[in-house]
Amino acid sequence: MSDTILLKKPLFKSEKTLFFALQNRKSSRKYLKKMISKQNLSELLWAANGINRENGNRTAPSAMNAQNIDIYLILNDGVYKYCPQKHLLKLIINGNYQKLAGTQDFSETAPVNFLFVAKQILINGKALPPEQQNAWSNLTIGYISQNIYLYCAAEGLATVARALIDKNALKKLLNLDKNDDVLLAQSVGYHQV
Repeated sequence: MSDTILLKKPLFKSEKTLFFALQNRKSSRKYLKKMISKQNLSELLWAANGINRENGNRTAPSAMNAQNIDIYLILNDGVYKYCPQKHLLKLIINGNYQKLAGTQDFSETAPVNFLFVAKQILINGKALPPEQQNAWSNLTIGYISQNIYLYCAAEGLATVARALIDKNALKKLLNLDKNDDVLLAQSVGYHQV
């Protein structure tokens, strides 16, 4: 197994409009175990919080451009961290950890589970007060999650954002810094009918 997964470039060829995506945006909790295509995975990560401008800015806004949200993926063969600057996935740990993806049964059947991790925001070397840190982080995660919802709606994929996660177990699994926090998870896959 490779330590990195190089992601394909997004094709930017969808014939679906924003209005189509908005009309079809919904939460789904039934997934086929079948992995989504590599092209979909690449475009999904780019849509979530990829770099969309030459200056390094992202598809999701971030207060004061803090860019303090890291995206991790739990796939059936390992846990990966998304590196938007190189548009690749870096292996964090080998193995199937889908049971830790959430406390609801369906999170284990979804082939892709996003974890959104907030890193501590420092302004001029000082940490933001906790309430401001939480507000900025949650706002950014909301944008990222909605980008995933809209991409999934346009591409016929199923998704649902979830707060029912064991944050402590995930923090330990990801070997996060004491100031980092797993705030939300989101499952993605093909609809099970």
